[in-house]
Amino acid sequence: MITLASSQSTSEPVKKSNGYVLHRGTTNGHPFVAIATMETDNPKTGDMVQIWFLLEHVAPHVAVKSGLDAETICRDCPFASGNGCYVSVWQAPLAIYKAHKRGAYPEVSPAHYQALFGGRRIRFGAYGNPSLLPLSIVKSIASVSSGWTGYFHDWRSNPLAHGYSAYFMASTETESAHRLASSLGFRTFHVSPEKPENTLECLSVSKGIQCAECRLCAGLSKPAKSIWIAPHGRGSSKAGAIALGQSHV
Repeated sequence: MITLASSQSTSEPVKKSNGYVLHRGTTNGHPFVAIATMETDNPKTGDMVQIWFLLEHVAPHVAVKSGLDAETICRDCPFASGNGCYVSVWQAPLAIYKAHKRGAYPEVSPAHYQALFGGRRIRFGAYGNPSLLPLSIVKSIASVSSGWTGYFHDWRSNPLAHGYSAYFMASTETESAHRLASSLGFRTFHVSPEKPENTLECLSVSKGIQCAECRLCAGLSKPAKSIWIAPHGRGSSKAGAIALGQSHV
């Protein structure tokens, strides 16, 4: 057991773990869980805490196959449900889901964030919309971190979108979505074969700089250009066609 200092001048013992449950909630009537994993071997991101959003009672690959992901944790993403998402859900997301179902991850509260995340770099939304986290939790984790990245697709429909945009990039794929998000004052992370004007290519691609070092994808907290990347991963061809309006989900 390890002891993590509480903001209320008490201490709570928390089992040391490679992951922690941050939050439970519902999305479109379906329970979900937010889990932070503390280590990664992801060569693109580098050493970052990874935060995942998973349905409580439906395995991620089943949710993708049924289309439930698009209605819940991946709402408003045109690449959901096997339509071009680069995330291989039967790998890390499924392993984390199974570990969670075994009870592998203890639950933590904001009183623990300094001990767990202080000085760490955070990847909000390794899978799923990080706007599923209450904004208060996002602010608390970001405030003790040494930087973060985050992307959310529900910037059109989320009534708190402007609050989340201080921390996260508005994910866009089509030219019209990029224009709309920009007109609303958001920085965008644009995934398309075509690079919009006045955007910066992802430095992981152009310079080989890991996300942990770059950290430009931090919403309006960074006074920088919006970011562009070409579709990548197993679904890149399908994603590219959707982005260019050559396919429909």
